[in-house]
Amino acid sequence: MNRSRVLLVASAVLAVAAPLAIGTSTAATTAAPSYAYKTYDLAMTGGEPSIGYDRKADAAVYGAGTKNKRLTWNAAGKITIADAKAQTSATTLDAITFTDQVTNRTFVSQLVGACSLTSFSDDAGKTYTPSEGCGPGVLLDHQTFGGGPYPEGRPPTAGLTGYPDAVYYCAQNGYSGACARSDDGGQTFGPGIPAYNTPANGAPDGGACSAIHGHIRVSKQGTVYLPDKGCGGTPTPNNLTNSEFFGGAPALSVSEDAGMTWAVRPVPGAHNPDESDPSVDTDKSGTVFFGWEDGINPSETVYGTTSAAKIATSKDHGKTWSKPYDVSSALGLHNVQFPEVIAGDPGRAAFSFIGTPGIGDDQHIGFVGEWHLYVATTIDNGKTWTTVDATPTDPVQRGCISLQGTSNKNVADSALCNQRNLLDFNDITVDKAGRVLVAYSDGCKAACITDLKSGSSGAEDFVLRQSGGPLLYASSAAAAKPVTAVGGTPPDTAAGPTAGAGSGTSGNRLAATGLGAGLPMAALLLVAGALILLRRRRGLSVS
Repeated sequence: MNRSRVLLVASAVLAVAAPLAIGTSTAATTAAPSYAYKTYDLAMTGGEPSIGYDRKADAAVYGAGTKNKRLTWNAAGKITIADAKAQTSATTLDAITFTDQVTNRTFVSQLVGACSLTSFSDDAGKTYTPSEGCGPGVLLDHQTFGGGPYPEGRPPTAGLTGYPDAVYYCAQNGYSGACARSDDGGQTFGPGIPAYNTPANGAPDGGACSAIHGHIRVSKQGTVYLPDKGCGGTPTPNNLTNSEFFGGAPALSVSEDAGMTWAVRPVPGAHNPDESDPSVDTDKSGTVFFGWEDGINPSETVYGTTSAAKIATSKDHGKTWSKPYDVSSALGLHNVQFPEVIAGDPGRAAFSFIGTPGIGDDQHIGFVGEWHLYVATTIDNGKTWTTVDATPTDPVQRGCISLQGTSNKNVADSALCNQRNLLDFNDITVDKAGRVLVAYSDGCKAACITDLKSGSSGAEDFVLRQSGGPLLYASSAAAAKPVTAVGGTPPDTAAGPTAGAGSGTSGNRLAATGLGAGLPMAALLLVAGALILLRRRRGLSVS
């Protein structure tokens, strides 16, 4: 069964608070744009969902575990879901689905240990061709697939089989990570090359990076980016646990020669809480947008009690960075997880994450917090961001979220979070019109939605689709118009609502911000007053 909910932004409040849309620019401020999103239950389960978009077929391919679905929408936003499972998806330790935005080739990768079972499709998952799956020496865990154009000075083997783009496969081995390149469209791969933690990466310690990296991305100019949650940390004795280095800063391992060499480039002023993978993408002009969970742990064995969703931009492949921008704290959020970034036309990008007002160590039992899915968007090169609660009536998790895996420094900790239902990440992409699509798992179903004492379990797969507001492609003929309503509409019941569906009728929380971290108290009072006035006029409780 499928269900959907339209979640509309409190744009009337934003109109009142327009002078508060303060960014990093000194230019005159304007009213923040309004955004709306619609959620779709895909009637499948699995943590760590991933999503690609085939522009030729005008279809998304969604993956979680050994399952894949092809998603299409009509002009009214009604979804059609079809099976798109690859024949190699028989078993998995980790699953990744990726679609090259230039060639529209979709890859479905299922980790089986030292390598992966992989197939690719050129028709949005209707048919598949098995591939070699990985490159020699690229092992063991947390694999990622990516692809895109070659840089200038492309290797002599590029394009010989007729496939124009490079394809990359990376994985981590408990101490470092390596990437292999394919020059025949993902059919076979060359040898793995270390991407960090070797002297070839620009320092004796190779950058002193956590072994866990995020999803690889390739720019339109052919530069390859592999995000790492922490580099430049302090050495620890925890070898082969993904935590050989304590602290450090989120960083990119960057290759400007098609994966032959890599350089580690951290973000100054950023902090690594050793939890979620960071995420990166580039817009059409090559500007880098890099988002991460920012937080500080007091020690190697004690976790911090707060974190924020922060993002920075770079015009020179990560050599220098803008000041990190906090897109979550102004909304009263004190902990975040699962940062995911996608970009479009020059200056346009979206940044999704889950967040909660709860304060405390979210990696241990006893943490109290209700988590929602948020999306922050910029259309001015990251000078200002607008963040909305995209699931205001339907929490995606309650309580702690385990991100410590099974081979970490706290493996013997009896109080380590026992809710590992969502696993390690969500995913994000953009359709051919520029709409943002977020693949996410929901661990708060049925009684959990309203029961504040309920725990979380399972991972129900959803896709979030943008239904209003500026798109990531400015010139798109399907550009969504800004919404002007507060609240939502009931779920689409064409196929019947699914258990755990929210009503979709309650008003969205105040959820748009171009607000800096140092927002004046008077500004906060103005926003709060506007929200209360608006709720009273609509007969809603202000408690």
